Amino acid sequence: MQTRRPPELNPALLPPGTAVGSWRVVAWAGGGVHGAVYQAVPLDDERASPMALKLALLPRDARFAREVELLSRVRHPHIPRLRDSGTWQHPRGTLHPYLVIDWVDGAPLYDWAQQLRPSSQQVLRLLAQLARALQALHAQGCLHRDVKGGNVLVHHSGNQALLTDFGSSRYPDAATLTPSTLPPGTPAYRSPEACLFELQFFRDPQARYAAQPTDDLYALGVTAYRLVTGEYPEFAEPTKNAAGIWHLEGIASPAPRALNPRVAPQLNALILRMLSVQPQERGTAEELAVAMEQAAKHSHPELTQSLFPQEEPVAQAPPLTPDATEPIKYPAHRWTWLPRIATAAVLLALGAWTGWIARGTSPAPTAVIGQKAGVAQGKDGVASGVGDAAATASSAASPNSATPGVLAEDTPPTPVPGQMRPDAKGRCPHKQQIALNGNCWVELEREKCEALDLPTYKGMCYMPVFSPKRPPTSTPATQP
Repeated sequence: MQTRRPPELNPALLPPGTAVGSWRVVAWAGGGVHGAVYQAVPLDDERASPMALKLALLPRDARFAREVELLSRVRHPHIPRLRDSGTWQHPRGTLHPYLVIDWVDGAPLYDWAQQLRPSSQQVLRLLAQLARALQALHAQGCLHRDVKGGNVLVHHSGNQALLTDFGSSRYPDAATLTPSTLPPGTPAYRSPEACLFELQFFRDPQARYAAQPTDDLYALGVTAYRLVTGEYPEFAEPTKNAAGIWHLEGIASPAPRALNPRVAPQLNALILRMLSVQPQERGTAEELAVAMEQAAKHSHPELTQSLFPQEEPVAQAPPLTPDATEPIKYPAHRWTWLPRIATAAVLLALGAWTGWIARGTSPAPTAVIGQKAGVAQGKDGVASGVGDAAATASSAASPNSATPGVLAEDTPPTPVPGQMRPDAKGRCPHKQQIALNGNCWVELEREKCEALDLPTYKGMCYMPVFSPKRPPTSTPATQP
């Protein structure tokens, strides 16, 4: 009788009881493209309070060393505390770095807002905490570079927010991991100056945008805007002057209070400040934190009423799976040129068709936020984020499949006429492309599905790939 071989360990889905360094896995808790998160306890004290153990899916992933280094430099009540780090050896011999941080009994920011329907006062307090966390980072010369709702966890009490996922961070003298025009991050949260830089220099392979603390503050503004309106802010159309320099007049989207009258004037003003196209007008993280804390001290009815009336229907969040880093629950927004700017260089390099990204039309703007912004060239090393992916959401259920990524979107994306096909061996021409449904695609994280309005399948975005000789269709690609 043949003996059944035990299933091979998968870093993305370790079973309970697996030893990782001096820790024992208790339960799967979440995951992203680069890492999986587990609830774990010490091997020598299994009655101890659980911690969050993040394990790299790829061997020797340098993102984890970057996150360990930054967390070891910064200690703040609104940043998870680093407890341990090391390397786990797979039975096949590959080495996967891991780190252990405090377990947060909470939910991602946007999930929390839907469940608890906070007031402007509560939002101001949480934003102030995040601004204080950024203040601590910036004081050390560090940048987060991927501030967004999916990287913010709110304790179930609603009184404490933590800024998470430092795999995309930057600290002084950090080594360059993956050179590209822009640092790592999520397109919908990129600052105007970063997007203008890519529009200006996307044809220059040596150009590097140097992220600044104000980029983190703009991303915090986008997070706040989406939190209170359910939409992302849209840029006005950029213009080019006689010298060939791209400029931006402002933000074309309405002020938050115009979309949601329940937003208190104080919160509305601070969100607009963070979304200014002039970086210096955003101020510093400390200045914003002080302003938010002062505004939250008042108890006016506009500050204390819920931002979301009880009678409004609330979409139910799908269960978390290893690929479901941040379930999409807000109304779909309409994009103009932002995603094309933020992804122009990537799409050209991979030969991807950008037609899907520009679907829909933008509503007529009711206000323009900020003043003109220009672009200047700089240098910076870049890295890729790990993705906490609701890492410590205690309500996450452990998957019962041996393969990560089981979502409701179980229909493969529909091929587009003229799309590139894999060769006879089923391989696509570029290592970052995958063969799916008889065609070649570029796979993106779920957060970008919402940002770029792309079709999803098993929790991931898919962009069709065409031959590099195909004429580009996006505005940035046709500009000199």
